[in-house]
Amino acid sequence: MKRSSVSLTFNIFLGIGLLMVAGASVIYYNIRQFNASAVKTSGTVVDLIAKGKRSYAPVVTYYDDAGVKHRYISSVSSNPAGYEIGERVGMYYDPKNPDDATIAGWREYFGVIIVGGLGLVFSLIGLGYYIVRKVGHSRSDQLKQSGLLVQADFDLVDTNRFVHVNNRHPFFIRCHWKDPLTGESRHFKSGFIWSDPTPAIGPDKKIDVYIDRNNPRRYYVDISSFEQQ
Repeated sequence: MKRSSVSLTFNIFLGIGLLMVAGASVIYYNIRQFNASAVKTSGTVVDLIAKGKRSYAPVVTYYDDAGVKHRYISSVSSNPAGYEIGERVGMYYDPKNPDDATIAGWREYFGVIIVGGLGLVFSLIGLGYYIVRKVGHSRSDQLKQSGLLVQADFDLVDTNRFVHVNNRHPFFIRCHWKDPLTGESRHFKSGFIWSDPTPAIGPDKKIDVYIDRNNPRRYYVDISSFEQQ
């Protein structure tokens, strides 16, 4: 899998998220506009209509300013039911069309909460990918400029089974280097590679690793030659 394919996946997440957030904003704006011009009154829950197998929507009757009785069936259902028969509720209705109404309260923003919440999650997933990439690039660039370059011996190509994009798991390289001054062996693993680099790595392949001179635990395994852009 090319990195461009991974980027496309997260771009889709980000695009869907932003569209959902925009949609939630439009729904919220329309509700506020309706309430601002609507007439507020009170109604009574007279029935609970089953929607699906275990979801119930309230049926409310209310009177307009002319004393005409109207019946409203909520488009929002829940389990358990959000209302009880006989319960008094606030209502907003359009004075020009009294049958056009909604129940007052936070439940009228249920669609905004669901759509906006999902949009926020999708957006954060998309943005998170680019934030992680930017932080990683900044760190690797810093180590390339000031770190100690060593030639590490290739060990193996491994797979991260805990991460997957489009049902594909990323690869990473394990390698090691023996410090000639201390005799200590240091083991490294690279960042993610979305195409198997095994064919490009020979048995005697050396891997460039940049090590922080002050903190050897901070390092960067250079995988630029194995990545497919």
